[in-house]
Amino acid sequence: MNNEIVMAKFNGLQLKCELGTLEVIGHAIIWIILAFITLGLAMFVFPYYMQRYILNKTVAYDANGKKIGQVVCEINLASMIGYIVLWAILSFITFGILYIVFLYKIHAHCYSKSKIVPVSI
Repeated sequence: MNNEIVMAKFNGLQLKCELGTLEVIGHAIIWIILAFITLGLAMFVFPYYMQRYILNKTVAYDANGKKIGQVVCEINLASMIGYIVLWAILSFITFGILYIVFLYKIHAHCYSKSKIVPVSI
């Protein structure tokens, strides 16, 4: 196997995240404030919203570089609350060790709730 970098292609589509630096800074500032206000409890919700924010800023292009779709993550607070409560309890019991596992599960949950929606031209 060679050591070439291979771009992920999905039926000829290429995914590109179009998230700007200022958008990231603004989003982070809001969550830092929420973390202080909630004494850190917002950090159990933050990874979901961060992942959703990144996915929703991702665009699908065809082989010719034409924008053909937008990734939409359809996760909401109602669909994540059960996971949050379970992993918060497990994280507190394990002194934060299982929070690392929780982060992996968040990504899997967000990807499972995402789809590519065609853009209207």
